[in-house]
Amino acid sequence: MGTVAQKSLLERILDWLYPNRCGVCHRFCDDAICQDCKNKWSLIAPPYCLRCGRPFEPRAKASPLCGMCLQGRYKFDYARSVVIYEGVGRETVHAFKFNRKPRLAQPIGELMAEAMKRFLDGDNGLLPSPWQLPSMLLPVPLHPKTQRHRGYNQAALLAEVVGQILDIPVETKILAQTQPMKPQATLVEKERWENVKGAFEVTKPELVRGQIVVVVDDVMTTGATLNECAKALKGAGARQVYCLTFARTISI
Repeated sequence: MGTVAQKSLLERILDWLYPNRCGVCHRFCDDAICQDCKNKWSLIAPPYCLRCGRPFEPRAKASPLCGMCLQGRYKFDYARSVVIYEGVGRETVHAFKFNRKPRLAQPIGELMAEAMKRFLDGDNGLLPSPWQLPSMLLPVPLHPKTQRHRGYNQAALLAEVVGQILDIPVETKILAQTQPMKPQATLVEKERWENVKGAFEVTKPELVRGQIVVVVDDVMTTGATLNECAKALKGAGARQVYCLTFARTISI
């Protein structure tokens, strides 16, 4: 009992000495991110590609699918993102991913879970047939060297929050990155697709065979990383592969 009381006192002293700040704007705030920053996230809303979720300019698009999906380039079945990767949305991802702010996983993951539930309900009636309940969530893996340097896998933290809220198991040992890659953000589109080729493998194919799985990541830009993960999963026998990210880049 004494130990618990001392810890509680220590926590109160630390809170007084080092009050919480918003992980993005750094203003004093009780939560991981302040409401002002949350309000500045640009939420993705229809119209968007019904397969990969890429936002459309309402006056410029007639087809329900984007060019990439019309070409059948993606191996995943569906992908959805929650916010546009710009402004405070971009700053949030950078703080979470590069500035050692793992606490941001909670508010980001909560929003992703809300969106996932909408997708499972059929995109508010947009899809002719809704997503089916997945068997598991699979975070995009980091190469061990990258994860040691960063200290955590941001995709795994997001998957844990989504999984807890929606009661879907999270598996972190099924999908593995087997070769180091250059940071995708430093590459142009063609280089991104080349960079991820053969980078992922399924270590336990028997666990995904015939299953519906969701690949979770922080950002979708070209979709090259998610596509390569889906390719490995489909090759291992996964029945359907969905992708869920917090942010989506509109153009590269």
